[in-house]
Amino acid sequence: MNARVSLLSTALLGAAATSLLAGEPSAVEGITTAPSAPQRWRVGLGYAPLLGLKAEFSGLGRFGSSFAPQPLGGGQDYNYDDGYVHRDSSGNAGGQTWNWGYDNASQIDTSGDGSVSYTLSRSTGNASAEERDDAMTGVEAFGYYDMGDVKIPGLSLPGAKWGFRVGVHYAHIDISNGDNLRSGTSVLTDRFSLGGTIPPLAPYEGSFDGPGPLISDSPDRSIAPGGFALVSGSRELDVHLTTLSLGSFVEIPLAQKASLTLEGGFNAALASGSYDYLSNTTIANVGTLRSAGSDSDTSILPGVYLGLSGIYQVTDSWAIQAAGRYQYMDNFDLGANGSSANLSFDSAFILSLGMLHSF
Repeated sequence: MNARVSLLSTALLGAAATSLLAGEPSAVEGITTAPSAPQRWRVGLGYAPLLGLKAEFSGLGRFGSSFAPQPLGGGQDYNYDDGYVHRDSSGNAGGQTWNWGYDNASQIDTSGDGSVSYTLSRSTGNASAEERDDAMTGVEAFGYYDMGDVKIPGLSLPGAKWGFRVGVHYAHIDISNGDNLRSGTSVLTDRFSLGGTIPPLAPYEGSFDGPGPLISDSPDRSIAPGGFALVSGSRELDVHLTTLSLGSFVEIPLAQKASLTLEGGFNAALASGSYDYLSNTTIANVGTLRSAGSDSDTSILPGVYLGLSGIYQVTDSWAIQAAGRYQYMDNFDLGANGSSANLSFDSAFILSLGMLHSF
């Protein structure tokens, strides 16, 4: 009887061992065993600064004269940065007026019958500044889903696997500029004939009732590039950027606990930001004009990304990851009172250091 019990016990233990080696569930005296489920998911959280951003501020230094150019022809009032030619009480009889004045002796040309010139100077508002910041603080959360072994025809990658990656990245972008700039100018010049009149010394101011020295009331006009306007002030771009990325990855083992991951895919960012500027534009011998503006907007910026990371497995469930990603997206543009701010991602990179948990 004892021999039969011993043989039965040995047979049961052998069947259980065979079942375990075969990877199948078995039961011995009410105890059930099963193979452990594969760890398909890895989720992570990391510090991820955003580098290589470029902001361009343009359309700065606008300066318009206090006076608008009048159409050519007699019988009207002309105002300039350095004087005036107006209608007089005679109604500009004979195409001449005594109601005129000028500021500087340099405006008088004594050649021929003589003439007096007046100018209106304007800035073209083409000053611009570019700012590149080293890094913007950012964080990200992400997850990997393992789809199994990689099978690429003609390429042997032993132990490699592939899957999908999803991530959310947030960065606060604050870029400012306070450089002194220069803007081009244009100068409108109107020339009135003196008709042989000897002008009074500058500065001179005639009156409506007169009388006084007469000049022609209809000018000859020319417009030419001038010098430079000096532009000082501040420009600031403030953007909250939240980026969702979705793509795939290939993980290649390098050592027992280390692996290399290649990844790429698409992303879309929600950019919510504001642009504020203040400019003081100065034209020599004319004056200084202050201008300001602000704008805010929210936009969706589509793009793509390509990344490379290294993973070191600390335990069965925890790993450290260091990663770098090139992240291209559409530009983010804001405009305010003739000026604009452009945030470019052409050279944007994300560097990430974080922890991964497998389950």
